[in-house]
Amino acid sequence: MTLSKYGIFKKSQKHALCGRLGFIIMINFLCHPSFAQDGDLKTQDFQDRQKFSKIYVHLDRDNYVPGDTVWFKAYLVRAGNIKEASRNFYFEIYTTDGHLERRVTAPIYESTASGSIILPDTKDLQDVYCRAYTLNFLKETKGKGYIKRITVSQINVSKTSQDSTTVLPRFLPEGGYWIDGLPSLVAFSFTDNSDMPVNVTGVVKCNGKVLADFKTQHDGMGSMTMIPEAGKEYIAEWKTADGLDHHMELPQRKHHGVGIHVNDVRDGKKFFVYRTKLVDENDKNLTLIATIDGYQIYEAKINLSQSEAINGVVPLKDLPTGIMEIKLLNAAGVPIAGRLTFVNNLNYFFEVDTQFTTVDKRKRGLNQILLSVKDTLRSNISVSISDYNWSNHANWDDNIISNLLLTGELRGKIVNPYYYFSNKIDSVSGALDLVMLTHGWRKYEWTDTTWKQTVNSFVDHNYLAIDGKKNAGLKLSKGPSDTDISVIIQAADSSSVLVPLETGKSGTFFKDGLIFYGDAKLYFRTRDKTIQEGLYKIPISNGLIDSIQTLNYSLKEELPELPGYNKKLFSIPVEYILNGNVKTLKEVRIQAKALPENEKVDKIYTSGVFSGGISKNFNIGNDKKAETFVSLFQYLLGKIPGLEISNAISLNPTATWRRDSVTFFLNNQKSSAYDIRSIGMTEFDYVKVYDPSMGGIFGASGGVIAVYTKKGRGYDFDSQGNKYATIRGYSPVIKFYSPRYATGVNLANPDYRKTLYWNPNIIFNKKMKEYVIRFYNNDLANRFKLVIEGLNSNGRLTHIEKIF
Repeated sequence: MTLSKYGIFKKSQKHALCGRLGFIIMINFLCHPSFAQDGDLKTQDFQDRQKFSKIYVHLDRDNYVPGDTVWFKAYLVRAGNIKEASRNFYFEIYTTDGHLERRVTAPIYESTASGSIILPDTKDLQDVYCRAYTLNFLKETKGKGYIKRITVSQINVSKTSQDSTTVLPRFLPEGGYWIDGLPSLVAFSFTDNSDMPVNVTGVVKCNGKVLADFKTQHDGMGSMTMIPEAGKEYIAEWKTADGLDHHMELPQRKHHGVGIHVNDVRDGKKFFVYRTKLVDENDKNLTLIATIDGYQIYEAKINLSQSEAINGVVPLKDLPTGIMEIKLLNAAGVPIAGRLTFVNNLNYFFEVDTQFTTVDKRKRGLNQILLSVKDTLRSNISVSISDYNWSNHANWDDNIISNLLLTGELRGKIVNPYYYFSNKIDSVSGALDLVMLTHGWRKYEWTDTTWKQTVNSFVDHNYLAIDGKKNAGLKLSKGPSDTDISVIIQAADSSSVLVPLETGKSGTFFKDGLIFYGDAKLYFRTRDKTIQEGLYKIPISNGLIDSIQTLNYSLKEELPELPGYNKKLFSIPVEYILNGNVKTLKEVRIQAKALPENEKVDKIYTSGVFSGGISKNFNIGNDKKAETFVSLFQYLLGKIPGLEISNAISLNPTATWRRDSVTFFLNNQKSSAYDIRSIGMTEFDYVKVYDPSMGGIFGASGGVIAVYTKKGRGYDFDSQGNKYATIRGYSPVIKFYSPRYATGVNLANPDYRKTLYWNPNIIFNKKMKEYVIRFYNNDLANRFKLVIEGLNSNGRLTHIEKIF
């Protein structure tokens, strides 16, 4: 794209636009490129330079029902390479109003993490969002993290589109400012109130006279060239497909300043820098800096003291593919203009060959696919195969390539992002440049001081930790060197390891670099039995973040209908919806025995005024879903009519009932909300909630919540009578079930699986270049959807999507 294309150099295309025409001849080429190597950057040269982390999550399919298990594989890169500094990964499920529903954790290995999470089994559950983050990414995004919609479908539920009659126009001058007297490429974008593109045609008027026409060129975006004149007003008028007329004033202008234009030339990005006749002295000596993934790849000194314009070329040879930010800094180091442009050197991809050796679409037929790579580099991929009847059937959805190279760095919704990687023809490249002009650079300002202080207080440990907090009642001899303490860690699978602990004088101990799943038992070992006994009384943390605030905004506005996708599910058999969510008679009988079980637990824990009584009881120890909640307060949300809980997962939750504060008891002793919040969910076994009418019995003015940890001690005894403490590890992963019908198992049971195959960790290297996928069809599928995604040790990506 060149300026002459829009009429600046071609006489036949000149338009007055209430301003002067033409363009000042470019002179005084003063560019001196200097390429900086990784680790040799001068941070003072470019104040906005940051090495952003990026996260992409591959799900096992693109459509679910309430109660389904979601399997995921996360890919993490930082500053264009796979050396992600964080070791702990967090994955959460939110409703569209920002309410946290589920949360799991996983270790990061080779810049990837994988796991599973169960969607809420809630009637009429609407689409939900997943939020994924590491501590580094959380800091960079000010708590937002990576956000991805998960489509949730229901029987006979139709999700109506939001009112799309409102048209939201945006006119965006290239470089950031519209300046009187300077040629300017003005990009525009038209969307509805669901942020979906709207196609329009229109004109620009000045003093009632039509000066030029414009129309959207791709997905509601377009551009036009203008040279505004001081003192003139410009009005854009347009008509939408519904026949309605609209108008608005074009953006306010600056009287003096510096402009920038960038277009593509062979092997480079050509830039034009020009100024008005009168500018501040600081704006005559400039520095142009180009960065990709936070790395400076080009710098040019520009002197506009004796001339009003200059041009140059940023060479693209050997650069990585991605978004390049070009920014002008004045003599004081203040950014005065900027521009995003995309560099596509086609060097981001590695090939995975797929050979369909056996395809059998008959009921429960066996299928085989041979995967192979020619490259000897180590690569890590994830593979999902699903029933195509269950697919959203979208062609250009966001995927690992479009996300890590494009959408993960931009603001706003980008429709069909993978389209921009379909090929490198002019129409696609031009449309991609419109995206660069209309979507702002990803910036996160620390405007919320409280949030900044909160997130900066978190420590990102090297995987899991055993972190014993300070305890005034325990003295570890004269110092760490005199105290020999170790711990036997017994994981949920009964495997165990003995590790030494680093100790402190004030009763603290620490060890990180641990990986285990589920609840683990800790058996302390020390020569001093008095100290050993005291170790079980110290609160122990696993080092993971467990008190992140919920999203403080509604996500409903980011849920436009998918183009061409019918949410009524006319084509999906009812059996698919019901599969895995029907409560059998046997399960109902088990639930009916819950009350006697609660009575049994009640006798174990309670005594005196806490014994019996009118209360709502929760046997948390037998509730497998309980450990998916961050805190007891979140667990109780919505379960007790009239009980109001605020800041459920913060460090300082509150609970009120009929405007009176709730009184807490821990193991029959009066406690506080803060103390209850500091206890992990795996420690709780039983909860009794008393109505405010019962408060007087406990000397309380309002409701009462009595909480009991396992055996009321915070520690337990194994079958041999040995004392142990409990610590939570990473979230256990639900094993993906893939039947093997050749063995004759489960032949009588109906098979309505929606995901037919899922493998999040297939590794290729110089010794392992082939992998065979085997899966059986379900009872209904007649087409399959294959999705392969991954990265290799050079940071190159792969995305393959095939329907067969």
